[in-house]
Amino acid sequence: MTINTRIWENSIEGLPKGDPQAEQFAHYAREFFIPDCIAPAVYLANVAALMDQTVEENGAQPTASAAEMALSAQRPSGFPTWFLAAYPEVATWFEAQAGADRTAVDAEVTRRSAAAGITPSHLVDENGFFAHAVLRTLVDLYRERTGLTLECTAPAADLQEEGTETAAEDQSLTAQQAVDLMATNIAGYERELAARYGDRFNDLRPRLVVAGLLQLGYYVLVDHVIPLATLVQAADASMSADDPVVEFVERLETEVFCAEGGEHERQRVTDACHLLRSRILDMVLLARSASETAPNTTKAVTNFMEATEFEPLRQAIGILPAR
Repeated sequence: MTINTRIWENSIEGLPKGDPQAEQFAHYAREFFIPDCIAPAVYLANVAALMDQTVEENGAQPTASAAEMALSAQRPSGFPTWFLAAYPEVATWFEAQAGADRTAVDAEVTRRSAAAGITPSHLVDENGFFAHAVLRTLVDLYRERTGLTLECTAPAADLQEEGTETAAEDQSLTAQQAVDLMATNIAGYERELAARYGDRFNDLRPRLVVAGLLQLGYYVLVDHVIPLATLVQAADASMSADDPVVEFVERLETEVFCAEGGEHERQRVTDACHLLRSRILDMVLLARSASETAPNTTKAVTNFMEATEFEPLRQAIGILPAR
């Protein structure tokens, strides 16, 4: 399994079960993105551009075709947004075909679709978009007739095999378990802090810092690979999110994986953690709805909030003194 495939598989694994839109996305990933080696980060950047959303300056940028398409008043007709984001140049190429070239492309699409058992009446779906079989054929025809590499193709380093398939699966499982554990613990710590010590916090921000510190104490206080200031910055940056706890967990996941794998992996890790956001949300919601707080969580919170030795840290974080 390649790194690129693992990122897509992790994103699929984190999708809510039984959700029709999630199942559709899983189909896109397995039938299009994975076999065509589409880079997740570039795909997301193209989606943001096409949806007129802000693209992070330090992150992956939209491809040339997607950026141009985003500025255009008209976009190639018959293509859903997910396809335009992953294959913008294919849609532009098809739209530009004219005369004998367009006739030849249309005839080949019809021929291949018929060979796949698709009748002419089913070449367009109920939403007015080209059927998946047609889209698949257009991608193949573009590559065959132009000889070009797809704009969203992942970098060569992400297309190398990680070793045996079993080893890759084990690595993915370990990463998923780490994500689940951090999301559950941080949400649990924050809930306990709010319930028992709510009057000692001006707002959510310092509670997030404490929750992060309780989870990552070794990295911050012992190994010193993650500064306390990083937790504070992550909490500050998370406050404007729809769910600050989910945002905070995602940011800390990035810091932990970079601490273990090196800063040169930051962009790749950031993209992978973002694709796991729905999984993080699920774990946070489960922790919030738990009927009881785990004894270890209560013990850790009580120790930090009441032990004399942590008073300097409490003051640095901005926790109010006990009344």
